[in-house]
Amino acid sequence: MKGIQWDILSKEISNSLQAPLPGIEAHKRMLPYFRPEEALHSVPGARESAVLILLFPNADAATNIVLIQRTEDGGVHSGQIALPGGKREISDPSLAHTALREAQEEIHLESHDLQIVGQLSPLYVNVSNFLITPIVALSRQMPQMRRAEHEVARILPTSLSELFNHKAEEKIMVRRAGNILRWKVPAYKPQSDVVVWGATAMILAELEWICSRWNH
Repeated sequence: MKGIQWDILSKEISNSLQAPLPGIEAHKRMLPYFRPEEALHSVPGARESAVLILLFPNADAATNIVLIQRTEDGGVHSGQIALPGGKREISDPSLAHTALREAQEEIHLESHDLQIVGQLSPLYVNVSNFLITPIVALSRQMPQMRRAEHEVARILPTSLSELFNHKAEEKIMVRRAGNILRWKVPAYKPQSDVVVWGATAMILAELEWICSRWNH
């Protein structure tokens, strides 16, 4: 949205983030079937990390989010659709700084025109022992982005309407203990070749809950 419309929406987003959030109740909606609900509860000593939820209006006045596809590197998250982000470093003064630093490294995003408006509920990922905090930022226009080729295969600006209106059950390949297994999981599927599942989908499930409060 442009002009005053975007200003109004920005305020609505900010206000929604100040209200109590559903947290695990929202995360459970996109929880992979092979993952027990108990695994969502954080443990002492979990490693801190942060991802960036960057929202901006496109030319059609729809609110977009920036997703990325990770490169095929043989790792556990190889080729997956994700949000920019990563592990908090000792030198990071805050988790917001972590999210912005990682976004700069992965998609060369400059943060000086962004407005951080809050954060979503942290999500614990037991397989990696990461506690992920989603940081929400706004931009008045589509930011300039350029992928870091060794980390990011594609940058995927995606409208929230397309994202949240296309859900599916998908069979995906999961690497476990050196084996490749196929499991059915709940997923967002805004495009035929864009399947968002796992931790990223659980984070976005809470964003979807927030979006239900305003017209995106």
